[in-house]
Amino acid sequence: MRRVARKLIVALVFFLEGECALAQAAAPAPLDAGWRVFASYGQASAPRSQGFAEQASFAVARDFDLGSRFSLGIEFTPLFVVNQTRVDLPGRPREVAYAVAVTPVLAWTYVPKASRFGLRLEGGVGIFWGFSPIPAEGSRFNFLDEFAGLVLVRAGSDRLVSLGVRRVHVSNLGLAGPDNPGLSFYSGVVGLSWTARQAAAARP
Repeated sequence: MRRVARKLIVALVFFLEGECALAQAAAPAPLDAGWRVFASYGQASAPRSQGFAEQASFAVARDFDLGSRFSLGIEFTPLFVVNQTRVDLPGRPREVAYAVAVTPVLAWTYVPKASRFGLRLEGGVGIFWGFSPIPAEGSRFNFLDEFAGLVLVRAGSDRLVSLGVRRVHVSNLGLAGPDNPGLSFYSGVVGLSWTARQAAAARP
C-alpha cells in the first residue's frame, strides 16, 4: 500500500511540474520587453540663426521588462542627420551633419488586454557623437536627452505599431569648450516593436 501511495505521489509531482512548464510556455511575453525600430523627422527650436535646422534619425532598441509596466532599454541610433544650412547667410553652401548616439531609456507602457490601443511614455539621457560639430557653432561631442509620448496599436499578438511625438535636446553642457549653443528638436516618430519571445520563435 505504501509503495502504491509513493508511486501516486511521484506521478502527481511530475504531472504538476509538467503543467507548470506548459503554463509558463503559454504565458505571453510582456509587450514592453523586446525589440523596437523607429524613425523620426522634425524641426529645431533654437536661436534665429539655427531655427531652420531639420533632423531625421533611425534607431534600434532592446527593452527589458522591470515589472509594473516599466521597462529599461538600450537605444542605439546609427543614423542621426541634421540639415544645418544657414538660411540667414545667402550663398552659404548646404551643410548636412551626421551623428550616432547611445541612450539608456526608461519607459512606462500600458496596453489593456481587451483593447487594440495603448500608451507609452519614455525618457532617457545618453551620449551623442557628431562626425562634424552639431550645431555648426558647437562641438562634436554632446549629451542627448529625450522624452517621447507614443500611441500604440496592436498589429498581431506580439507586435505593436507606435506613432507619437519626441523631443530631443543636444548639448555639450559646456564640457567641450566655452561655446554651448545646443539644439532642441521636436519630431514625429513612427516605429514597430515585437516581443523577445516572438524573435526567438522565428529562428530556425
